[in-house]
Amino acid sequence: MKTTGLFLQSMLGMERRVAIVTGSTGGLGRAIVETLAQMGCRVVVNGRNEKKTAKAARDIIEKCNLDPSKVLAAHGDTSDPEQAKSIVEKVQKQFGCLDILINNAGINLPEGSFEDQYSPEQWETIQKVNICGPMNMVHASLPMLRKSDDGRIINMSSMIAHVGSPANTLYSMTKAAILIFTKCLAADLAGETKIRVNSISPGIFKTEMNQKFTENKEKLEETEGGVPMKRLGEPDELATVVAMVASKVGSYMTGTDVIVDGGVTSV
Repeated sequence: MKTTGLFLQSMLGMERRVAIVTGSTGGLGRAIVETLAQMGCRVVVNGRNEKKTAKAARDIIEKCNLDPSKVLAAHGDTSDPEQAKSIVEKVQKQFGCLDILINNAGINLPEGSFEDQYSPEQWETIQKVNICGPMNMVHASLPMLRKSDDGRIINMSSMIAHVGSPANTLYSMTKAAILIFTKCLAADLAGETKIRVNSISPGIFKTEMNQKFTENKEKLEETEGGVPMKRLGEPDELATVVAMVASKVGSYMTGTDVIVDGGVTSV
């Protein structure tokens, strides 16, 4: 297993690269940060709560048997430009460089019709996290990413940015915005920098955020029945795709969205 890990590190070119994963105290973000760490990256764990972020970092160090100096807990709310800047400043102080930014932090609202979901306050809340958060992190990170010899920005979108979702209008709108933000940013940076910008659109994975799909056998069977592969995704299956796009394997990819949804958007 150790030999395989070393081979992957060599093939993917991840050794000692520095990666921020926002919203990585649990769920898909946690799986992504663990995978990157196991591939040799120095990783930055982020969440809004300071104690929860510190505990997640300690747990990752123990689970993955990592050198503690290679894991940084950097709490902060990415929807706040000043806190986003503070996160990046902590990375500068600890590691002195940044190669990979993964904008994973996001929130959803309870399912419902547009009339039930919408209010100016609700829209303000979800767009600040899902749209302004990634923009704040990119703006704060670009000065460091420009110094990387192989920079990466990966924005997390969603499969329901690609198809209509009658019960998730506001969330779908924010994730569709991430798709065009990714394309515009990729085009903006492609000629003058070595930064590639891509997005990932996950389907339904087994995470805390998706407990409503797995809370009972009947609901789980109904949800899995709507997936061509007839099952939900495991977080590690998404994390490995993110790692591939972040690695040198994805060196000729920019402005692209990768859908990882078990085939839902193909039918």
